[in-house]
Amino acid sequence: MAAKAPDYQPVKRRGHSTVRVGDYLYMWGGDQPDLPEVHDNEKKKSMCSVMEVCHLRTGRWEQKPTTGNPPLGVRGYAAAAIGREIFYFGGYCNHDVCYHNSLYSFNVDTFKWKELSPTTSHHGPMMKHHCDMIAIKVNGEDYLVVIGGYGPSSNNIPKQPGAQYSEGLIPGNQQCNEIHFYKLSTDWLH
Repeated sequence: MAAKAPDYQPVKRRGHSTVRVGDYLYMWGGDQPDLPEVHDNEKKKSMCSVMEVCHLRTGRWEQKPTTGNPPLGVRGYAAAAIGREIFYFGGYCNHDVCYHNSLYSFNVDTFKWKELSPTTSHHGPMMKHHCDMIAIKVNGEDYLVVIGGYGPSSNNIPKQPGAQYSEGLIPGNQQCNEIHFYKLSTDWLH
């Protein structure tokens, strides 16, 4: 009798998120073995162009390819789902002090990435990781709310009025209590 092949299991990782949509868990990114410590290259893009999917009813994992360009902030990003879309904000790029404040969507039906708001140090939330994001509905409109975070103090301007910033554990970094809203129907971030 032949031995049964073991079921697929994702590689070990940290700094990732797992989001539930329907009967599935979607796990992406994180610090994984052999993840290049560079801004972007073919190996990093290849590793980040897959989604780990777990069917909750069976407990089986599978790795599925994605299309489009995935976020560069692969560690410590925030994630939340609205309907059949998972949204990813910010994150650490896995090299130097490269943090992001971009917003991406991932469609669980098409497995396609879409950049909604690019990374910039001139507007929006500070470039950061270890923040959180929730999805809310206000007067029938879908919003994403990005809260707090940790990132460099040198290139994050302007600061959000009324928010508090304090020196982080690593010199040159800061933590904050910023709260930003992203209105999905208008691609409006404030």
